Amino acid sequence: MNGGIILKAFIYDMDGVIADTEPVHMQAEQHVMKKMGVELELAYFQRYQGMTDVMIFEDLRKQFCIKPSAEKLAKAKAYLFNKILHETHVTPIAGSLELIRATNELRQSHGLKTAIASSSSDDFIAFVVDDLGIRDHFDLLMSGTNLPESKPNPAIYLQTAAYLRVDPRDCVVVEDAANGARAAKAAGMTCIGFNSPHSPNQDLSICDMVVDRLEEIDLSAF
Repeated sequence: MNGGIILKAFIYDMDGVIADTEPVHMQAEQHVMKKMGVELELAYFQRYQGMTDVMIFEDLRKQFCIKPSAEKLAKAKAYLFNKILHETHVTPIAGSLELIRATNELRQSHGLKTAIASSSSDDFIAFVVDDLGIRDHFDLLMSGTNLPESKPNPAIYLQTAAYLRVDPRDCVVVEDAANGARAAKAAGMTCIGFNSPHSPNQDLSICDMVVDRLEEIDLSAF
């Protein structure tokens, strides 16, 4: 598919690819902004998919002249988000667990490295993988909240490749958000764009290929 690639690592974004959490993120962000006196349509928050909470609220503060710090707003959002998720449990995206099992088989049989590279917090990534029972299917769980720059900056993907000791050119990423796809491509990786029904209006044209269902991903093509 992508001339010359030797698949050595398969990297997953989490929200919208593994877990059906993007609508909950947007609801929590909308609620925080409403508390600040700013009423926004839910669709407004689609532009921020793939970004860390602090980066999202830094931008919203500038736009709407909000006084509380981005860190404080992000904490309020995280509280709401975690409350909703812990009450309802994590819903996996259709086909995600099957794909994760398939890459785990390649991990065990061919030494493929697997990772999650998400803008969510370490605690939330841990909650998702434990709730879905897939923690032992990954070599690395990487949170973008530990980095100075958020997606679309490639830092999270370059850091993931460095930790896995794999050349970025030998990595394949699955992303559902435009910001994440731009980050993966800027890192020099092959990116599969996933048209997730829960992450609408995302421009994935930069991706090497785009699928409407995760079941369409053929690992033997790499």
